[in-house]
Amino acid sequence: MTDTTTDDAVSEDATAEVEPAVDATPDVTAEAEKAAKARNREALETRLLIPLLLPVLAMIAVALWALNVSRIFLAGDSTSALVIATILTLAILCGGALISATPKARTSSLAMVMTLVLVIIVSAGLLALGPSLDSGKGGGSTQLAQPTGAATSTVSVEALASIRYNSSAFTATAGVVQFDFSGAVGHTLQFRTLDYKGFPLGTITGAAKTGKVTLKAGTYEIYCTVDGHAAQGMVATITVTDAPPPSS
Repeated sequence: MTDTTTDDAVSEDATAEVEPAVDATPDVTAEAEKAAKARNREALETRLLIPLLLPVLAMIAVALWALNVSRIFLAGDSTSALVIATILTLAILCGGALISATPKARTSSLAMVMTLVLVIIVSAGLLALGPSLDSGKGGGSTQLAQPTGAATSTVSVEALASIRYNSSAFTATAGVVQFDFSGAVGHTLQFRTLDYKGFPLGTITGAAKTGKVTLKAGTYEIYCTVDGHAAQGMVATITVTDAPPPSS
């Protein structure tokens, strides 16, 4: 009697301790769905978005770089343009060396650095926008009429194929000065601080090759208005002196 009662109690305890098995199938299915969505999203990014966006972003970045760097060059004279070009070249070389020396650098870090560089260049280009437009127009917004009197002196300037004028320094006598421009095709002659009708002179088809200006004693700068030519050294100075007094 006692043994039977004890066996029944033990059997009831074992039955009470046994819990029904939990069905893990829903959780597995949810995880599988999440993994499938992640794979689909990754495939969309790597096979569609990135191949399409990267070339577009690269073209935009290159366009912004070229536009704003050219503005910076145009805002200054040939010396400052040379200094800026040297600094940019060294910065690009050092940046490339640094990136190659740190192959484990994260893509996000490199993207932040490149974005910062682009922002600096664009900001500098915006600051130089006004001066670059002024220099591109030859200074001043009102064009002066060419003098009609006889020239007191004539300056002959020749454009060379090496993107230079035939001299970096010319001389003239104060008064009406005639400029004769010739040489390699594809160049112009303009004053930095004067804007006369008929200028810039040019070796381009349809451009005037001769023009007159009225110059007082002093120093003037001429340059080629073709993009990048002035920065490469196609500039020169005109030193104007007063005419000697007539001999008695």
